[in-house]
Amino acid sequence: MRNQFINSAAIALFLVFGSQNAAAEFDHKHELWNSIVSRYVSADGSTSVVDYKTLKEDAREPLTKYLDTLASVPESKFNSWTKRQRLAFLINAYNAWTIKLIVDNYPIKSIKDIGGFLSSPWKQKIVQLFGDKRSLDWIEHEKIRPTFNEPRIHFALVCASKGCPGLRSEAFTPDKLDQQLEGSTKRFLADGSRNSFNLQKKELNLSSLFKWYKDDFVKARGSVEKFVLPYMTKAGQAANTEHFIISYKDYDWSLNENHNSSR
Repeated sequence: MRNQFINSAAIALFLVFGSQNAAAEFDHKHELWNSIVSRYVSADGSTSVVDYKTLKEDAREPLTKYLDTLASVPESKFNSWTKRQRLAFLINAYNAWTIKLIVDNYPIKSIKDIGGFLSSPWKQKIVQLFGDKRSLDWIEHEKIRPTFNEPRIHFALVCASKGCPGLRSEAFTPDKLDQQLEGSTKRFLADGSRNSFNLQKKELNLSSLFKWYKDDFVKARGSVEKFVLPYMTKAGQAANTEHFIISYKDYDWSLNENHNSSR
């Protein structure tokens, strides 16, 4: 009888603490974030727009809940994950905190309207991660770029502006990460309003992203030309060893807002 009681108690404890441990396991599918972007992000040609107005009215609680799940991850746990799990986590965290920053300050015309000369939106310590207040710049420049050597992240991290790559209407996940990074890169470079080329004149007119982060593209592929041309033209593989004259387009910092939402 005593053994039966002990076994019953052990089972009860397992059900209680086991379920708590299961609940504590991080969702690498990022379902909470996926449910937000799938509802409030929509395609606009080769980019995307966000319904910030409705998101602010209807989804602040789910957004806060998702950010809380990110903040609850200890750095030691994060460091135990695979490379893809860590990168997907950081990309989603960057994008979700960017959206939170816009929602908290909405209505605005541009993300650059937030903060001042000495306190740009990217330097404000608004990100709660690993037990401390961080900035968006910290995620990008101290956690992602030095660690992953992945230039395609520049088409995954968003700045809530028309000139930046479009926010995906799905969360980045470890199992689809390479496909998603590749898709975001192709979509951005296929947008002739932001990136164009002339093979005969050997001219490239590119987004300013390629000027700001030139070193990342050179490090990965040897030159900006070698990175972009295979994405921009079928002839790129043959032409990407030739020298092109590169110019850069002005960046459109106006808010990537959906003004036509019917919600």
